[in-house]
Amino acid sequence: MICQEISIKEIDFENETFRISEEVISAPLNESIRRIGQLNPVVLLKSDQSYRIVCGFRRLNALRQLNTPTVFARILESGSSGSLDFFDLALWDNLSHRQLDPLEKARVLYKLKNDFGVSDRMLIRIYLARMDLKPHKQVLRAHMVLHESHPDFRGHFKEGRLTQASMEYLSTVSSTSREIIASSLAKIHLSSSLQRKIFRLLDDLAAIAGAEPGKALEDPQVREVLNNPRLSPAQRGEKMYAILYRLRFPRVAQAEKLFMERKQSLGLPGSVRITPDPYFETPDLYVEFNAHDAERFRKLAAELFEASRKPELDRLFQID
Repeated sequence: MICQEISIKEIDFENETFRISEEVISAPLNESIRRIGQLNPVVLLKSDQSYRIVCGFRRLNALRQLNTPTVFARILESGSSGSLDFFDLALWDNLSHRQLDPLEKARVLYKLKNDFGVSDRMLIRIYLARMDLKPHKQVLRAHMVLHESHPDFRGHFKEGRLTQASMEYLSTVSSTSREIIASSLAKIHLSSSLQRKIFRLLDDLAAIAGAEPGKALEDPQVREVLNNPRLSPAQRGEKMYAILYRLRFPRVAQAEKLFMERKQSLGLPGSVRITPDPYFETPDLYVEFNAHDAERFRKLAAELFEASRKPELDRLFQID
């Protein structure tokens, strides 16, 4: 490779064939170059009329923003290797000094498959492991979908609001369902466990109705919650889950509602927890309370004893 100074006007910034970075504008890098200048050469590929960027997209954009007239670069000749070799060089250059974020990994895999013709088998066997991903076809599929996905999905994933498992699930549904789910997720905030539960409910409801998973999110009750400006994103997510749960398990949901009403009629303090058997498969009840001393224990035990004498207690065992 030849190292030399190149006029920044000779560089083709529009050609992003070898780009790996998700963001090419970096404020910290801009400030670093402004203060001490360019420390490491970029790598450019000589073409007929200009130079294409192989390594150094962020450095070059910083230099251009700072109106630097020339850059120090290593020059590759176009006939020295194939395009895939140059992309591999860019990939190794990035991996040598940083961890790629999930969107960048998705970009790499998408480019390798669609721009450079790398087979799925090679992507799974070589490139997934190279980027610390599990060598499985579903992981590959999830990253392909991530790169092509709705901007909302990409934003949620980057912000940590969608998990890797959720993206793998979304890669299995149709594009129509993904659009519906994307518009819903833009209005809510879900924990990772609630994401799993909601996607499981969507699958179940789709199987019952013979429809697509996104169809349940068009239910009027769901839409009303999602469009309620008085609720926070987290509250919308919890209420949406509650509605989907009622739609999936209407009898269980009704039993839970009835159980809560009858439990409240016992007049027990909130520190005493009475819970039914999951799905009300048996009439068993579970009682739990915390006491920080003997006096507190006696007080709560006495309140339980008083509740045991009320006829409302019998009705708790009669829910099915």
